[in-house]
Amino acid sequence: MLTAIIKATVGLRPIRNNRGMALLMAIFATTLMIFLAVEVSYDTSVEFLVASQQVNRIRAYYAAKAGVEISLLRILIYQKAIAQFGKNLGSNKSMLDPIWQVPFVWPPTAILPEDLSSVDKDRIRAVVEESSFDGQFSAQIYVEGGKIDINDLGSEVKSLRESTRKQILTMFEAERESNEKFSDEYYGYDFNELLNNIQDWIDTNEESLNGGGPENAEYEDIEDREFIPPNAPFKTVEELNMVAGMNADFFQVLAPRVTVFGVKGVNVNYAPKEVLMGLTPTMTEEAVSKVMARRSNPDEGGPFQGDDDFFGFLQAERVDVTPIQESKIPLYYDAVYNFRVVSTGQFANVNREIQVVTYDFENLKERYIEIVNKEEDTAPKTGDGDGDGDGDGDKSGNGDNEKSQTPQNPQQPEIKIPKGRPTVVYWEEN
Repeated sequence: MLTAIIKATVGLRPIRNNRGMALLMAIFATTLMIFLAVEVSYDTSVEFLVASQQVNRIRAYYAAKAGVEISLLRILIYQKAIAQFGKNLGSNKSMLDPIWQVPFVWPPTAILPEDLSSVDKDRIRAVVEESSFDGQFSAQIYVEGGKIDINDLGSEVKSLRESTRKQILTMFEAERESNEKFSDEYYGYDFNELLNNIQDWIDTNEESLNGGGPENAEYEDIEDREFIPPNAPFKTVEELNMVAGMNADFFQVLAPRVTVFGVKGVNVNYAPKEVLMGLTPTMTEEAVSKVMARRSNPDEGGPFQGDDDFFGFLQAERVDVTPIQESKIPLYYDAVYNFRVVSTGQFANVNREIQVVTYDFENLKERYIEIVNKEEDTAPKTGDGDGDGDGDGDKSGNGDNEKSQTPQNPQQPEIKIPKGRPTVVYWEEN
């Protein structure tokens, strides 16, 4: 019996069961599909986030641009108002400044004053809810023309060129006196050499002001120095970093005080603290604070009306005005011409910033013509035209004439009404 069973067993074919292999293949295929699904899902999520972020950046950009456009409208309204009513307002024309001076924020619900009535708050909220604009922006307008124009160092008008140099030198001296670290680092440093390099960068000749020789001798480390310096005005303040002798400390002193979009002088009623400090070495921070407090407060006298008013105020504060008078830098006391707009747009978690500078060519052209005419009137004459050849120009023989008695600050020309939107000369997006 046992033998028969063994024989029968040996005669059978081996058992082949593929169910284990099929299970392994099924697990492998499922794992592969899960991996592919996760990978596709991840890539899709990343692409969706990138696309969403890009859309948010575009929305934030247009929010910032909306702030710029509204700011340009405010500047235009101010320019028209000052041209039409400024002369009638006289010393009270600064009452028009809030047209551009007050920051503009959208939506305004975040900055509503606490003393605003609930009815007005509800009206503002209703307007915001009805608006189709779903972004946010904040726009601030600054005075650009209150700074010193660094390009005036290369001006053809000698008085403007020399007064600009003296004021920038005074800025460095003031920094040396008020900043102990700066004083220790640059004690005895001759800033005239740096200003010579800046002037060489602008002026049209190719001879260095630092001892003669070619201007590009200062730039031996630059491989292609054929066009360095360019002998052309600076296009941006940041371009100063390329000038020989410039470093981070010097640039930090100049950057908040200078511009390339100036008004050929200093507007005392709008100049920033740093520029006022550079008018004379005896100008203290306390005196500058009082000047800024006076010009912005009608109860204390309001904006300064002219040299006599300004110099008298400084002398009362024990500030020596002689350096200002000797520098012959043009001082102005009228309206604002050039503006810088800084608008920040926000959407979701994305911020974009746009900076814009406007330039009033029409009115500043008249201003520059006046400065040139004054330069010609006060220039030394080879003869006086009276036929005696003594060059005195008058019967008293003191060498004076009526034209040379022109006051330091030019008469304010009549402001022309703008014909279109403000001219944008600088546009930067971040």
